[in-house]
Amino acid sequence: SLRAMASPPLEEHVFLVESFELIQQFGKQFQDKLCGADMCVEQEHGCQHSCVSTPGSFYCECNPGYKLNVDGKTCSPIDACADGRHGCQHQCVSTRGSYLCRCRAGYYLNQDKRSCTMIDYCSFGNHSCQHECVSIPNGHYCRCRSGFTLQPDSRSCRATDLCNGVDHGCEFKCVSTEGSYRCVCPEGQQLQADGKACSKCGAGHVDLVMVIDGSKSVRPQNFELVKQFVNRIVDLLEVSPHGTQVGLVQYSSRVRTEFPL
Repeated sequence: SLRAMASPPLEEHVFLVESFELIQQFGKQFQDKLCGADMCVEQEHGCQHSCVSTPGSFYCECNPGYKLNVDGKTCSPIDACADGRHGCQHQCVSTRGSYLCRCRAGYYLNQDKRSCTMIDYCSFGNHSCQHECVSIPNGHYCRCRSGFTLQPDSRSCRATDLCNGVDHGCEFKCVSTEGSYRCVCPEGQQLQADGKACSKCGAGHVDLVMVIDGSKSVRPQNFELVKQFVNRIVDLLEVSPHGTQVGLVQYSSRVRTEFPL
């Protein structure tokens, strides 16, 4: 009960004696404590912040946000971030006796004062991207939709030249379109149903000689396929003395001209 009522430090304010006779020994000590001078005033206490007088002695105290060093006189700021319990998502900044959370560049602090959210620079409406805007920390970049390529200005988009990037199979010429491509034929010819081959060469002037393998190793069924291929090619041509002329050479153990141009 005495310790509960006494002022700290208890070792200077609470005493236990074994008999009434021993009480006399503490008389002078009690007088010093009850009637003693203000030690913080009477002597050079050396406290960095504040001095607290006690009967016959004193002790040093630090201002809020500081802790007393082991020398009992000087004070050091309390680093509230050092214990790792601050909960800041990005950065913790110590203040006097407390701390505050701070976000990295390109982020803003949420209402919980701990977590961070990336700034959506695309929402400002001045990104000028032709297709899509993508936010990143400290800025944004423009992105094109599938089938388009970003131009050197980093904002506008141009249809990707798929003719150079795919095996288009166009017989004559490939032309890139928005996100795709199409085959075209020379003037005077029409694109066939497969979208790749061209119609008769009505205005063409070509000397075409076909050389085919007629040896036994080709086998009859394969030779029939070769003949069908030759027929299909010739059917596309307008054969005439002043237009396309066709010749055929067959070889096996010897070479034979089947018909000249």
